[in-house]
Amino acid sequence: MNNVNIIATYGPSISDYNMIRDISDNGVGMIRFNFSHADLNLFDRALGYIKDLKKKGYKIETIADLKGNRIRIRNIEKPFDIKNNDIINLTKENIRTTEKNISFDYKYELKPIKKGHKIFIDDGNIELEVLSVSEDYIKAIVKRGGVLKNNKGINIPDSNLYFPYVNEDDLNDIEYISENRFDYIALSFVRTHRDIIEMKKVLNQKKITSRIISKIENRQALRNISSITKHSDGIMVARGDLGISIPLYMVPVMQKKLIVEAKKYKKFSIVATQIFESMVENYRPTRAEISDMANAVIDDANCVMFSAETAVGKYPLEAVKIAKKTIDYTRRHIQKIK
Repeated sequence: MNNVNIIATYGPSISDYNMIRDISDNGVGMIRFNFSHADLNLFDRALGYIKDLKKKGYKIETIADLKGNRIRIRNIEKPFDIKNNDIINLTKENIRTTEKNISFDYKYELKPIKKGHKIFIDDGNIELEVLSVSEDYIKAIVKRGGVLKNNKGINIPDSNLYFPYVNEDDLNDIEYISENRFDYIALSFVRTHRDIIEMKKVLNQKKITSRIISKIENRQALRNISSITKHSDGIMVARGDLGISIPLYMVPVMQKKLIVEAKKYKKFSIVATQIFESMVENYRPTRAEISDMANAVIDDANCVMFSAETAVGKYPLEAVKIAKKTIDYTRRHIQKIK
C-alpha cells in the first residue's frame, strides 16, 4: 500500500511562512498553485518561503495547475438570479452581460452544440438546456436556476467543442513556471494523448523538466484513458468537473478504475475535489468525508489533494492534521481486515 501524500492548494489561508511550515510539518509534501486564480506577486512570496524551507531540509514539491481550455462567464457587473424556465441567450460577443444576454469567452464555432444539449454553470449549480444555436448565440431554457456570478465556469459535456492543444494563457504561464522551476505541471481538461504530446513539445523547447499530471475531468479523457496515462507521469481524478461530465453516481467507480489504470502503467494517481469540503467553514469534517478519504487510501491512491479547504478555508491546518491521522490509521489497520 502506498504512503499517501497530501497536496495543499495555495491561497490566502496558507499564505504566510509559518502556515506553510506547519502544514509541511503535519504531512503536506506538495503545494498546488492554481493558475486559474493566479496572483503572481503572492505566488512569488510563497515560492520564496518554500525555497527557504527546502534549504532547512523540508521536502516540498510544487505543482503548477494550468487554466486549460475552460469556458467562463464574463462581463457581469453584479451577480443576479436566473430563474427556472427563463429563456436566455448565451453569446460569444464580448458585451456586457444582462439577465437576457450572457457573454462567455469561447471564441470558436458553436456548431457542435445542438438542441437538447445540457449546459452547466458554476460546477453544475445552474443547468440550462439548448433550444437553438446560431453563429454567435445559444438560446437556452433554464432548467435549474441560481445566482449567476462573473468568471464562473461553463461545462457543455454533450458537445465535442474545438480547443487548441495549448492555449495562449497557458503559454504565458509556462514562462513563469520555467522561471520558478515547478516540479509538476497539471494539464486541465485533457481529452487525448495529443494534448500531452503538444505540451511536451513546448516544454522541451524551453528546456523545462517538470513532470506532467493529466487531469481526468471529461468524457473524452475517460474514453482515451490508456493512451493519456501512458504519456503522463501521473493522473488526477478531478472529481469536480468529472462529476458534471458524467452522472455523479458513476464517479466513485470511475475513481477506482482510474487509480487501477495508473498502477497498471506504473504512474502515480491523485484524488481531488471536495475531500473535506465542509471544513471550508467547519472545524471538523463529516463522517462521509472521513470515509471518502479512507477509501482513497484503500484504493491505493498516491495522493489526496485539498483545494478550497487549504486555499480559502477557515481551518487549513486542522484539515491537514485530520487527513494525516486518517491516512495513517487506515494504512496501519486495513491489512488486518483484508
